[in-house]
Amino acid sequence: MAALWFEAQFEVRMEDPERVAHAAKRLQTLAEEYALPEGRAAQLYFRGWAQAHLGDPHAGYRLIREGYEESIRLGMRADAAETLGYAAEALMLAGDWTAARRQVDEAMQCVDATGERKYLPQLLLLDGRIANMLGEPDRARQSMRQAVAEAQAQEALWLQLIAGSALCAQEGATDDLKYLRRTVEQLNEGLDSAPVARARALIKAPRTPLSRRRSGTLGVAEQRAGFRDGIGIGGL
Repeated sequence: MAALWFEAQFEVRMEDPERVAHAAKRLQTLAEEYALPEGRAAQLYFRGWAQAHLGDPHAGYRLIREGYEESIRLGMRADAAETLGYAAEALMLAGDWTAARRQVDEAMQCVDATGERKYLPQLLLLDGRIANMLGEPDRARQSMRQAVAEAQAQEALWLQLIAGSALCAQEGATDDLKYLRRTVEQLNEGLDSAPVARARALIKAPRTPLSRRRSGTLGVAEQRAGFRDGIGIGGL
């Protein structure tokens, strides 16, 4: 079961919802066959994440929350912050930015309670993206720079890539683009993944900063594109 669990988490970081859905289905089968409640909880939130990113964020959110609440009942708190981050993503894809912020706030409380910081950079990026869409550019900028600093403190190159990409999409500053280029040059894996492709595209042709793209002026497809620019969830 652990192998499938890690496979699903890996594919989340690669931003591949089809593969996440496949791993979740196999995890569900295993959990049902051997009566593994932990596996049932995990397959729910992985299925929810995939469903949200495949076009049904409301149903995805419900599955994620169901899996989260089941995990908590089982005393499984290690991945609570990450699971709440999935819930925030689903609500962001649904355009419910205020509700998404509540999920991020709850996730931050989990980080404070457990001291588990591995998912903190992603949560800070989520907070920054939400702030952008709620018209709070100062908070967005602060959160994204905190995400970069936290990724550096963790010495996590992949997280530095994700956070650096989000920051470049936010501001497009020359120094930030140089930082992102140096980060990409240090990578030796995941080179054909969506996060790396996004980083390279930003380096080659910087986009209009997210701080100039706000909720209420974008269509759904544009919001989803901006959503990926703004958070790029990942962390190998």
